Amino acid sequence: MKFYIIFFIKNHTFVAFIINFYTVKKVTCFIFLFLPALILYGQYDVQTSGIPPKNTPHYVGSDFADLMMHDGGLSHAVGASSYQALRANRSHPEYAEDFGNTYNHGPMMTFWRGKFYLEYLSNPVSEHTGAGLSFITKSKDGINWEKPVPSFPEIMIPAGRYHCADGMVIEVPADKPGYMHQRMGFYHTKNDRLLVSGFYGHTPHHDICPWQNYGVGRVVREVYEDGSMGDIYFIRYLDYSGWTEDKLPFPYYKKSKDKGFVAACDELLSDRLTTQQWREEHGWYDKNIGIDIPVASRDKAGVAPNSPFESASSFCWYHINDNTVIALWKQGRVGRSDDGGKTFSIVSEPSFVTSGAKSWGQKTEDGRFAIAYVNSLSSEHRYPLVAVTSDDGVRFDDMACLCGEVPPRRYEGIYKDFGPQYIRGVEGPVKCMDGAFWLCHSMNKEDIFVTRVPVPVTREVKEHIRDTFEDCEGGYIKNWNIYSTKWSPVSACKMYGAEPCMRIADRDPCDYARAMRIFPKSKAINISMEIMSAEQYEDNLEIEVTDGHGVPACRVTFGDGWLRVRYGSEMENAFRILPAAIWHKLEFQIDCINNRYYVLFNDNKFEFGGSHRFVNKVNEVERLVIRTKPRRYLPNYEIYPETPDMTGVDDPVTERVYFVRNVCTFANNRNNDSSCGSRFDR
Repeated sequence: MKFYIIFFIKNHTFVAFIINFYTVKKVTCFIFLFLPALILYGQYDVQTSGIPPKNTPHYVGSDFADLMMHDGGLSHAVGASSYQALRANRSHPEYAEDFGNTYNHGPMMTFWRGKFYLEYLSNPVSEHTGAGLSFITKSKDGINWEKPVPSFPEIMIPAGRYHCADGMVIEVPADKPGYMHQRMGFYHTKNDRLLVSGFYGHTPHHDICPWQNYGVGRVVREVYEDGSMGDIYFIRYLDYSGWTEDKLPFPYYKKSKDKGFVAACDELLSDRLTTQQWREEHGWYDKNIGIDIPVASRDKAGVAPNSPFESASSFCWYHINDNTVIALWKQGRVGRSDDGGKTFSIVSEPSFVTSGAKSWGQKTEDGRFAIAYVNSLSSEHRYPLVAVTSDDGVRFDDMACLCGEVPPRRYEGIYKDFGPQYIRGVEGPVKCMDGAFWLCHSMNKEDIFVTRVPVPVTREVKEHIRDTFEDCEGGYIKNWNIYSTKWSPVSACKMYGAEPCMRIADRDPCDYARAMRIFPKSKAINISMEIMSAEQYEDNLEIEVTDGHGVPACRVTFGDGWLRVRYGSEMENAFRILPAAIWHKLEFQIDCINNRYYVLFNDNKFEFGGSHRFVNKVNEVERLVIRTKPRRYLPNYEIYPETPDMTGVDDPVTERVYFVRNVCTFANNRNNDSSCGSRFDR
């Protein structure tokens, strides 16, 4: 009997079939039917074929976000934590930045001389409207941020006719306010001076971008070590858009008497990769900035011919080595230079599922590479914030959610899209090498956040956890995924100056605090923790155990004098909680094979007449989630960002405070006997 071997390549692996001659006809038919598909497969994943491999960044994984879930149903990066730097407040500006603006967007961040600095642009209500300005704030730890102050104030655009180089005449019938728009924030000089920058523009309508013919120019000022700033100067003004020095609200930088500052500005102007970030604002008439990008047409300046949508905007870059530079833009646009950044080839990369939100790429402290972006094709639904990682800076995999929260959008406004967006990392040569990389982003275009991502970026935990919070000095809670806001903070603390624990508080009328701990994937596991409520509150603290997609298998609530347990669709009053502020031990005994779990409170097991059934069927569990409000499902992909102003969101509510300590997991094959004990039997 004759045998034949048929093989092909899939996912970098040879797959072979051994057949006898009776099936040859069928297999031959199979080959001819599916050969075109195999050829197309090889063209898409060129790493597995004889076709030369892609040399621009691309994603080879199969994980993508489901936008009906705020975290996309994705695995999370272990320890990735988000902290709110600004909570917008219209009614009480003193709680925010003393202006009451509710459109806040486009943050940029740097680290200099032991402090983080963050700049963002701000308008009263909507994008490209109103009297706009930029703010700056600083932080010692990246977690606790000072009240923002203006970095570039409001200006007025004088009435008049502005004659542009392309023949267009801009009519400004009466004086009107301008506003800010910047694609770059900070620049470090070679002699360690720090400049902050922004771009002024104006438009007659919010659908027209405030740059090029409607641009005024780019301003800079120096940041000093104490956080104060020098005078404002224009480093470039758009003379090809009708602007002259006599019309400018601030002087040209050459007029400065500080020769060191002038030299710093000259250094910035000579840095072509940095000034490429200015390109879309300055336009193509400015020949003294930027890099050589292939131009498809005047209308699609800087766009490769196969790019389907929008100009190559919001440029950022990272170096693979001295000669090889990788470039990223919006809309999944990527590029590569092998001459140190002098020229780039640009392609549209469909494997990067992104849209109008920015992307950020960098080399990380562990010698690998990460690209952070919003994994959504919808510019109106900009979530979740994810990262993919790579060994070589080109072939990326292992998508992980970094920020999977979308709080309610409190204030209506034009082009205020949902979610964490416009991602930028730490600009400049110093990346704050503390075993993590840092990102900044807006949330719903009204609040400003930073996100800290530990490296190496991992999506799972291999060993059982034993968290005492003893090594969490300085605010960062190691290995926990924290979502912490101004009015719902999560922090490490020591009770009475001695007992280390995690403090979770909430006085926000609509947002919540969340602490999540990823533990080893398990079909059978016990989870133990100690918890204290500072007082007895009517509202609930929710505690869930979920699978790797966020599907809850177990849920208890802690509030209104009761520990309640959910089985199936029913909430059961399990244990009475005395009003005294004392520690309580809470334990879950989880059995995924039989779809059931038991709850022990102060070593007493809750028994009742019904079934101890899961909330949802899961095959494994791997997350402990502690939240100060119920999980949220809105907004989702079916809701367009035209929701009205919310009421009652500008005043804090009565604060609730909880403490957590001694969190541990262990296999539940030890006759349900916890090995954690109080303080782990220290």
